Amino acid sequence: MKFELNKGIGKSAEFKGLKAQYLFLFAAGLLTVFVLFIIMYMVGISQWICIGFGAITASVLIWLTFHLNEKYGEHGLMKILSARQHPRFLINRKSLWKLFKKEENEKYIKSCHYRK
Repeated sequence: MKFELNKGIGKSAEFKGLKAQYLFLFAAGLLTVFVLFIIMYMVGISQWICIGFGAITASVLIWLTFHLNEKYGEHGLMKILSARQHPRFLINRKSLWKLFKKEENEKYIKSCHYRK
């Protein structure tokens, strides 16, 4: 069997349509399913249950990885994770009157500047 891994200059790795971080997600997921399969078999669970579990979870993993790759694109997962770290809103605890008072704002601005 010959597997092609396309990687041009300055481009991310691509394998069978999966790009960038989806390759790592796919490989880590399959490795996890395999380890869980082995643990279940070693514990003494029936081999047909282990095979069924492995086949179903691997199929769901494959479908989910390709679905996320198609939906979000090459850098989509990183964008989603970074969006979760941004605050939803900013809190300002000053009253509206204090925001518009010129004297207090000037004192605040002067105190924020670097001192020489």
